[in-house]
Amino acid sequence: MTAFSLKLLALATMTADHIGAIFFPQELWIRVIGRMSFPIYCFLLGEGLLHTRSFWRYAGRLGVFCVLSEVPYDLAFSRMYWQPARQNVFFTLLLGLLGAGLLLKKGKEKPFVCCVGAALCAAAAEWIHSDYGAMGVCFIICFALIRNRPASCAAFTFLNTADSLLSGSVQIYAPIAAVPILLYTGKKGKSFPKYLFYAFYPIHLLLFAVLFHFTR
Repeated sequence: MTAFSLKLLALATMTADHIGAIFFPQELWIRVIGRMSFPIYCFLLGEGLLHTRSFWRYAGRLGVFCVLSEVPYDLAFSRMYWQPARQNVFFTLLLGLLGAGLLLKKGKEKPFVCCVGAALCAAAAEWIHSDYGAMGVCFIICFALIRNRPASCAAFTFLNTADSLLSGSVQIYAPIAAVPILLYTGKKGKSFPKYLFYAFYPIHLLLFAVLFHFTR
């Protein structure tokens, strides 16, 4: 699979997950399908971190969509314009990028400082209650730092399973994402405006929030 194929798969399974969470919360099988999306996004972010020409532009894009996505996210999942008790997944992706970037760029020079910095990024995700929280940041760091894909998938599976067993979360099904990740060819695939992939997140959440309002 190319990076483009992985992006489409992550987008499709994320959409299925949100349909299940918003419209059919009693249908567990839809949420199980949706468990594939976040690990794939974590993996792709790790790949993007290694190949980006500007780390801070990459972080800036994620930061912009943190802001743009918050109202649609809160409307879709909390029926409110602003819900401080939970934040959208772009916050997790941004904090994961910052933690992983710190370890990759300065980890050999200042290992202790960088480990503390990465831990603070994970703690921040948990503190602001962003989607997937501290464990989501750990997944991103795992995929970014472990460049052997079978090893990174094994590490992710271990972390995810341990966390899911403790929390009793449906996230325990997330390791199925290892299959397409292991099938990744390392090729970019078709070219597609990256901002459209980013923009899909707030746009589809806003549409789902409006649809839910008029159908319930």
